[in-house]
Amino acid sequence: MTVEVDDNGRLVMASSQQELVFIGAILSIALGFFALRLIRKNKKLSWNESIAGHLIALMFICKGIQNAATGYFAQSFERFVTEGDMSWQFWGQLTGMMDYAFGSSIIMISLLYPVPLLRNEKQLKIGATIIVSLFVVLRTLLDLTGNGWSGLHLFGALYILAGLFWGSVYIKFRLTEKAERNKSTMNIAIVCGLLLTLQMGHIWMLWPGLFLQSDYFYFVDLGGGPVTSLLFDYIWLAGYTFCIAVGLSMLAIEVYQAINGNSSILLYIILPYFVLGTIGHAVLSSSDLAAFGFLDQDTEIKELWKTFTTQMHFTILRSLIAMYILLKYGFFDVDEETRPTAKLMTIILIVVATSAVLELIQSIIPINQMLTAALLGIIIAFGIGWEERSFDGLVANPANIRDYIDKKWFPSVALPDGFLKKLDYSFLIFIVICFLVSFIVWQTDGLYELMLKRGGGLG
Repeated sequence: MTVEVDDNGRLVMASSQQELVFIGAILSIALGFFALRLIRKNKKLSWNESIAGHLIALMFICKGIQNAATGYFAQSFERFVTEGDMSWQFWGQLTGMMDYAFGSSIIMISLLYPVPLLRNEKQLKIGATIIVSLFVVLRTLLDLTGNGWSGLHLFGALYILAGLFWGSVYIKFRLTEKAERNKSTMNIAIVCGLLLTLQMGHIWMLWPGLFLQSDYFYFVDLGGGPVTSLLFDYIWLAGYTFCIAVGLSMLAIEVYQAINGNSSILLYIILPYFVLGTIGHAVLSSSDLAAFGFLDQDTEIKELWKTFTTQMHFTILRSLIAMYILLKYGFFDVDEETRPTAKLMTIILIVVATSAVLELIQSIIPINQMLTAALLGIIIAFGIGWEERSFDGLVANPANIRDYIDKKWFPSVALPDGFLKKLDYSFLIFIVICFLVSFIVWQTDGLYELMLKRGGGLG
């Protein structure tokens, strides 16, 4: 989320970015609910694919709630400055806690899919316990005891851990000896690359700032100056740095493989992020503040650039990448019963995303509303036609990741009866707890007191 400072020193979010987070909320929640319904009906998934599929759906539901809370936080913070409205604490706390669910899910998925690094039921239980304890329970307890945004929250660690797990699998199967290469090894590498892009793409666009020591990279600060500890900021920046290292390594490998006649679609997915980062450096380098934090004082061009790059990935492209993975890699068993639901999900996501982009363009370029409506109709018509062909192509030719691969990479684990249903209910319970904790923090002025204690300076 990007929130800027107006001429009076007040925190505000640009209107285009507010609209974008609400669009992102719709996309994420729609993807989550549709995906969860379809994955539940697929009885052909292996144990690790079932868990990963459920986690992808559930984490996007949480991400949707987080996006909506982010927008309401910005609106309520404006009212706090003008009217003394304290409800921003509720939305701020809810935003953070939904991110706990998203981040911990990402780490767990990276341990299970596409190649399970947790090899048996005991390892699965230990891994899940550690992740939930460190990235959900501990953080929540710290928040309730007035120690929010501390180094113990380990923000940024999720980038390092997931990057290590997915990155290791990507390198192993992308650099497989020529005699051992097949479609499955390529598909494993590609899905790892797609998942890393989903997680890190918005950070890759900041890569010049790392090497050129630009303020817009080195002053990434989610809390606003003294609100966060130095350790908090260091871990966060270390996570960003690791993401860029992972992205550049993948780009180098893809270029090397393309030169040797073994190119893949990943090159054309990753490269634009780094090209946009190069162009964006000229736009962002004159800024003295963060490019992706709470405190941004932007010129109009910088605001627009971030809206159409980092924020666009963060709110819209993540959902579309996840939809592609779910369709292409066989998470849905598309038959006569499930085909209408899967098609509806695809159409909704494409139409909503297309409409959002067109509306953002209209907010920049003065286009007559009648012309915009006509353009939207044409785009949707072509989009639906394209969606029909793309959907049929994806479900008719799913990417297999197990054919001709040594079975040792895919151990068999018997999940306890009702495990997946319990997983779904645990997320529902966690969401209820998040609303309750956020209400407590609001009523006790937890975030307000924390900012005053650390010298954040509100208003």
